[in-house]
Amino acid sequence: MNKKYLRRSIIIASCCLVLMSSFFIIRELIDNKQVVDSTINDNDTTPPKKEDWQIEYERKARTEPAEKVVTEHGVFYYAPFPKQFPRDEIANRDIDEEVTEDTNQVIIKGYFYEKK
Repeated sequence: MNKKYLRRSIIIASCCLVLMSSFFIIRELIDNKQVVDSTINDNDTTPPKKEDWQIEYERKARTEPAEKVVTEHGVFYYAPFPKQFPRDEIANRDIDEEVTEDTNQVIIKGYFYEKK
């Protein structure tokens, strides 16, 4: 009779050990998966919010003309009231015309720039 109880207790103990070890292994796998997922999601976060001065600076850069445009053929300054030049002395960079030495006026984003 002692052998029966000993055999039962060994079987029950080994089953408990197998169940507990499988529980801990599955739990560890789930934790590792969550850590990997959180690491991936941390890299996909949105960029930090821009400050007011950065927003204003970008708005001005997109909507206001530059003070001057520097090319290999000279420096062109913004002209709020552009002069009339012959067509061969104007380079419209909006349609990819090239600036040459004879160019006196450049058009970029609809703004006129002239040599001084």
